[in-house]
Amino acid sequence: MTAASQPLHAVASGSDLLLPTVIALAALGSALVLALALVAFRQRRTFPYLLVTLAFAALAGRAVVGGLTTADYLAMSTHHIAEHALDVVVVALLVGAVYYTRTVETR
Repeated sequence: MTAASQPLHAVASGSDLLLPTVIALAALGSALVLALALVAFRQRRTFPYLLVTLAFAALAGRAVVGGLTTADYLAMSTHHIAEHALDVVVVALLVGAVYYTRTVETR
């Protein structure tokens, strides 16, 4: 298999362990941040905190998608669509949280 016919992640990794290690660290980090966001939401119980918590959940979902793709449970085309869709979800949730906080809660 030539470099041109390999998936982008296989060419970019340079090592069989580099990509799974990075995905595992991303998963652990995003899971930790999600847990902290859940604790903060539980304490505050406000709509912006819910939106930020959901954004962190979507971020954790990106690591899951990467892991499923690396383990060959998810096709590369599905991987790219899912990750870019999750990017849109993260941005929309964060913009929604900021917009809500700046317009609704200041009244």
